[in-house]
Amino acid sequence: MVDDSFPSPRTRYILPFMKILVIDNDSERINTLKSLELNGHLVQAVGTLSEVREFLDSSVCQVLVLGPEQISGDPLKAFSEWQQSLAEETSPWVVALGAKQDAAAGIDHFFPIPFDKIDVVELPGLRGIPPEPETIDYNAALGICDSDEELLREIAEILIKDGPRRIEKLTRGLEEKDWKAVEEAAHLMKGSALNLAAGSLRTATQNLEQAGAAGNTPLILFWFDQVVYEHGRLENRLRDLIGGSTGLS
Repeated sequence: MVDDSFPSPRTRYILPFMKILVIDNDSERINTLKSLELNGHLVQAVGTLSEVREFLDSSVCQVLVLGPEQISGDPLKAFSEWQQSLAEETSPWVVALGAKQDAAAGIDHFFPIPFDKIDVVELPGLRGIPPEPETIDYNAALGICDSDEELLREIAEILIKDGPRRIEKLTRGLEEKDWKAVEEAAHLMKGSALNLAAGSLRTATQNLEQAGAAGNTPLILFWFDQVVYEHGRLENRLRDLIGGSTGLS
């Protein structure tokens, strides 16, 4: 299952540059993979593919790590069926933990176990993963602002200024298990994402809003991390815009 422990308030953000989803039940392996967070990645873990397959594509992770139990029998069949349902451009890079199996189609790299933190950081191919989608569609955002670049900058400044307060409200709702507050905070952030044509943040906030409305604790925790991650990416890009950069795409 998704880790059901509640995170502490986040007062500063380390900008991750890759989302990694681990499907495994071994806490030692998961904790070792979590060491990638020291390099700025977002690493999340679930027990089975069925917990996430309904929303899993490249918007959720760039790297999918499968534990040994996931690369044989019914779990492997479920993975293969899921991957075939995706377009090539939405399929994450797939790493399987364990010995290479020729019958395991759709796996890009096999990573032998046991392994340590140094092995993980040097995971072959990790630095060559295609980058995430751009945080905003600049032309669409400019269109929303009637081609007024100054207005777009003002909206960007508002998001940067209000961001910490909104993340704090979201975190407080999470800690107090106030799902209504989580739903409302996610809804407000979704509005900001729509105003900026920020597709990845819109997707994450929309899913968090829906999870909050349903009171689904595991999904709330999962999408909270995604929202913080995407908000950090967007804020970093908007700072470039305010600093004078143009042509964000």
